[in-house]
Parts: sequence; structure tokens; C-alpha cells
Amino acid sequence: MTPYAFMAEVLSEKYDVDREAISPEATLTELGLDSLTIAELLFDVEDEFGIEVPEERATFQTLAEAAALVDELVQAKEG
Repeated sequence: MTPYAFMAEVLSEKYDVDREAISPEATLTELGLDSLTIAELLFDVEDEFGIEVPEERATFQTLAEAAALVDELVQAKEG
């Protein structure tokens, strides 16, 4: 599962975000996430992909930006 697909699924199932609202361009605040929920989502992503998102890199605004960061960290771990 791709990072984007995983985050979309978690947002919908765990955080009750409307699937229709989820898109790569959607900002996390538009989806109704506060800073605590974003932190919890990052923990879910870290557990799923076996990575650690450095706090200074967690500055993304959209789901696409978050997915790109996770892709980059996964590739760095594997490479």
C-alpha cells in the first residue's frame, strides 16, 4: 500500500474523515485535523512503514506533501 493510500484509509476509518473530502491537494486542516490528530497520524504512518519522521521535516500542508515525505523516508531506509 502506498503512503497516500494508507493515510487516506486511516483518515477515513480511524478519524472519520469523509472519503469524498480526501484528495492529494486537501490540507490536513481542511480535513478537520488538529495538531494532536496529525501527530497520531504520523505515529500510525511510522509504525506502518517502519520509519521515523523527524520533527523538523513534519512541516507538510497537504496529503500529497505528507505522502511524498513518507515515500522519501522509506526509500532512504531501503536504499
